[in-house]
Amino acid sequence: MTLDEKEALIHSLKRDILEIPTEGLVKVNYGTEDIYKIIPHRPPFALVTSITRVNLKEAVIEVTSYIDPADPIFAGHFPGHPVYPGVMQIEAMGQAGLCLAYFNKNNTTEIKDHSEPVKGLFTRVHNTGFNKGVVPGDTLTIRVKSIEDDDFMGLMSAQVLINNEIYSHSILEVYYP
Repeated sequence: MTLDEKEALIHSLKRDILEIPTEGLVKVNYGTEDIYKIIPHRPPFALVTSITRVNLKEAVIEVTSYIDPADPIFAGHFPGHPVYPGVMQIEAMGQAGLCLAYFNKNNTTEIKDHSEPVKGLFTRVHNTGFNKGVVPGDTLTIRVKSIEDDDFMGLMSAQVLINNEIYSHSILEVYYP
Protein backbone atom coordinates (compact mmCIF):
# COMPACT_ATOMS: atom_id res chain seq x y z
CA MET A 1 0.00 0.00 0.00
CA THR A 2 1.47 3.32 -1.02
CA LEU A 3 1.48 6.35 1.26
CA ASP A 4 -1.12 8.06 -0.95
CA GLU A 5 -3.38 4.98 -0.82
CA LYS A 6 -3.03 4.86 2.97
CA GLU A 7 -3.89 8.55 3.32
CA ALA A 8 -6.95 8.08 1.10
CA LEU A 9 -8.05 5.08 3.19
CA ILE A 10 -7.60 6.99 6.46
CA HIS A 11 -9.67 9.88 5.10
CA SER A 12 -12.38 7.47 3.94
CA LEU A 13 -12.51 5.57 7.25
CA LYS A 14 -13.22 8.83 9.10
CA ARG A 15 -16.38 9.58 7.13
CA ASP A 16 -17.55 6.61 5.03
CA ILE A 17 -18.97 3.48 6.63
CA LEU A 18 -17.27 0.29 5.46
CA GLU A 19 -19.81 -1.38 3.24
CA ILE A 20 -20.53 -5.09 3.21
CA PRO A 21 -21.59 -5.89 -0.35
CA THR A 22 -24.71 -8.03 -0.59
CA GLU A 23 -23.20 -10.29 -3.26
CA GLY A 24 -21.48 -13.03 -1.28
CA LEU A 25 -22.92 -11.85 2.05
CA VAL A 26 -23.79 -14.52 4.59
CA LYS A 27 -25.85 -13.55 7.63
CA VAL A 28 -24.76 -15.59 10.64
CA ASN A 29 -25.63 -15.71 14.32
CA TYR A 30 -22.54 -16.79 16.24
CA GLY A 31 -22.31 -16.10 19.96
CA THR A 32 -19.46 -16.18 22.44
CA GLU A 33 -19.16 -19.98 22.67
CA ASP A 34 -18.69 -20.13 18.89
CA ILE A 35 -16.24 -17.22 18.96
CA TYR A 36 -14.13 -19.04 21.61
CA LYS A 37 -13.59 -21.79 19.01
CA ILE A 38 -11.97 -19.43 16.49
CA ILE A 39 -9.96 -16.85 18.50
CA PRO A 40 -7.88 -17.40 21.66
CA HIS A 41 -9.28 -14.53 23.78
CA ARG A 42 -11.22 -15.26 26.96
CA PRO A 43 -12.99 -13.19 29.62
CA PRO A 44 -12.34 -10.65 30.85
CA PHE A 45 -10.51 -9.81 27.61
CA ALA A 46 -12.89 -11.44 25.10
CA LEU A 47 -14.50 -8.38 23.54
CA VAL A 48 -16.48 -9.76 20.57
CA THR A 49 -20.04 -10.59 21.66
CA SER A 50 -21.43 -11.92 18.38
CA ILE A 51 -20.67 -12.34 14.69
CA THR A 52 -23.55 -11.22 12.49
CA ARG A 53 -22.35 -10.99 8.88
CA VAL A 54 -19.48 -12.34 6.79
CA ASN A 55 -18.60 -11.74 3.17
CA LEU A 56 -15.74 -14.02 2.13
CA LYS A 57 -15.67 -12.71 -1.42
CA GLU A 58 -14.95 -9.15 -0.24
CA ALA A 59 -13.18 -10.22 3.00
CA VAL A 60 -15.45 -8.19 5.29
CA ILE A 61 -16.98 -9.08 8.65
CA GLU A 62 -19.46 -7.46 11.03
CA VAL A 63 -19.47 -8.27 14.74
CA THR A 64 -20.94 -6.75 17.89
CA SER A 65 -19.36 -5.92 21.22
CA TYR A 66 -21.51 -5.07 24.24
CA ILE A 67 -19.94 -2.57 26.62
CA ASP A 68 -20.95 -3.85 30.06
CA PRO A 69 -21.64 -1.00 32.51
CA ALA A 70 -20.29 -3.26 35.28
CA ASP A 71 -16.85 -3.46 33.63
CA PRO A 72 -14.37 -2.40 36.34
CA ILE A 73 -12.47 -0.31 33.79
CA PHE A 74 -15.10 2.41 34.24
CA ALA A 75 -14.17 2.88 37.91
CA GLY A 76 -11.04 4.69 36.80
CA HIS A 77 -11.83 5.83 33.25
CA PHE A 78 -13.30 8.29 34.27
CA PRO A 79 -15.06 8.53 37.66
CA GLY A 80 -18.32 10.40 37.22
CA HIS A 81 -17.96 10.47 33.41
CA PRO A 82 -17.21 6.91 32.26
CA VAL A 83 -15.79 6.52 28.76
CA TYR A 84 -14.67 3.25 27.18
CA PRO A 85 -10.92 3.52 26.52
CA GLY A 86 -9.80 3.90 22.93
CA VAL A 87 -7.21 1.16 23.34
CA MET A 88 -10.03 -1.26 24.17
CA GLN A 89 -11.86 -0.20 21.00
CA ILE A 90 -8.69 -0.94 19.02
CA GLU A 91 -8.44 -4.34 20.69
CA ALA A 92 -12.08 -5.12 19.86
CA MET A 93 -11.40 -4.21 16.22
CA GLY A 94 -8.38 -6.51 16.28
CA GLN A 95 -10.38 -9.40 17.72
CA ALA A 96 -13.00 -8.88 15.01
CA GLY A 97 -10.15 -8.99 12.49
CA LEU A 98 -8.99 -12.34 13.89
CA CYS A 99 -12.53 -13.67 13.42
CA LEU A 100 -12.36 -12.55 9.79
CA ALA A 101 -8.94 -14.18 9.42
CA TYR A 102 -10.42 -17.49 10.65
CA PHE A 103 -13.13 -17.42 7.98
CA ASN A 104 -10.72 -16.31 5.25
CA LYS A 105 -8.02 -18.85 6.09
CA ASN A 106 -10.53 -21.70 6.24
CA ASN A 107 -12.56 -20.44 3.25
CA THR A 108 -15.81 -21.01 5.10
CA THR A 109 -18.49 -19.12 7.01
CA GLU A 110 -19.03 -22.09 9.32
CA ILE A 111 -17.68 -22.61 12.80
CA LYS A 112 -17.33 -26.27 13.68
CA ASP A 113 -16.83 -27.92 17.05
CA HIS A 114 -13.28 -28.89 16.10
CA SER A 115 -12.30 -25.44 14.77
CA GLU A 116 -8.84 -24.19 15.74
CA PRO A 117 -8.42 -20.61 16.98
CA VAL A 118 -6.46 -18.21 14.77
CA LYS A 119 -3.44 -16.85 16.57
CA GLY A 120 -2.36 -13.33 15.75
CA LEU A 121 -0.35 -10.61 17.41
CA PHE A 122 -0.60 -6.88 16.73
CA THR A 123 2.56 -5.60 15.14
CA ARG A 124 1.41 -2.12 14.29
CA VAL A 125 -1.46 0.28 14.54
CA HIS A 126 -0.96 2.37 11.41
CA ASN A 127 -3.66 4.88 12.19
CA THR A 128 -6.52 5.29 14.62
CA GLY A 129 -9.00 8.07 15.12
CA PHE A 130 -11.84 8.65 17.57
CA ASN A 131 -14.90 10.62 16.50
CA LYS A 132 -17.17 10.13 19.53
CA GLY A 133 -17.01 8.65 23.01
CA VAL A 134 -18.23 5.11 23.75
CA VAL A 135 -20.05 4.84 27.08
CA PRO A 136 -21.27 2.02 29.35
CA GLY A 137 -24.21 0.10 27.91
CA ASP A 138 -23.36 0.84 24.27
CA THR A 139 -23.43 -2.00 21.76
CA LEU A 140 -20.73 -1.53 19.18
CA THR A 141 -21.04 -2.74 15.62
CA ILE A 142 -17.53 -3.42 14.36
CA ARG A 143 -16.77 -3.81 10.69
CA VAL A 144 -13.42 -5.04 9.44
CA LYS A 145 -12.16 -5.36 5.89
CA SER A 146 -9.01 -7.24 4.98
CA ILE A 147 -6.61 -5.20 2.86
CA GLU A 148 -3.82 -7.80 2.63
CA ASP A 149 -3.59 -11.25 4.17
CA ASP A 150 -1.27 -14.23 3.84
CA ASP A 151 0.17 -16.92 6.12
CA PHE A 152 2.56 -14.42 7.71
CA MET A 153 0.71 -11.13 8.19
CA GLY A 154 -2.55 -9.32 7.72
CA LEU A 155 -3.45 -5.69 7.18
CA MET A 156 -7.02 -4.57 7.86
CA SER A 157 -9.19 -1.49 8.05
CA ALA A 158 -11.78 -1.33 10.81
CA GLN A 159 -14.54 0.85 12.21
CA VAL A 160 -16.56 0.99 15.39
CA LEU A 161 -20.14 2.07 14.70
CA ILE A 162 -23.06 2.88 16.94
CA ASN A 163 -26.45 3.51 15.32
CA ASN A 164 -24.74 3.66 11.93
CA GLU A 165 -22.37 6.46 13.02
CA ILE A 166 -18.57 6.08 13.00
CA TYR A 167 -17.19 6.33 16.54
CA SER A 168 -13.64 5.16 15.82
CA HIS A 169 -11.58 3.75 12.99
CA SER A 170 -8.22 2.11 12.54
CA ILE A 171 -5.77 0.45 10.18
CA LEU A 172 -4.22 -2.53 11.94
CA GLU A 173 -1.41 -4.94 11.14
CA VAL A 174 -1.20 -8.42 12.62
CA TYR A 175 1.46 -11.13 12.57
CA TYR A 176 0.40 -14.78 12.45
CA PRO A 177 2.97 -16.80 14.48
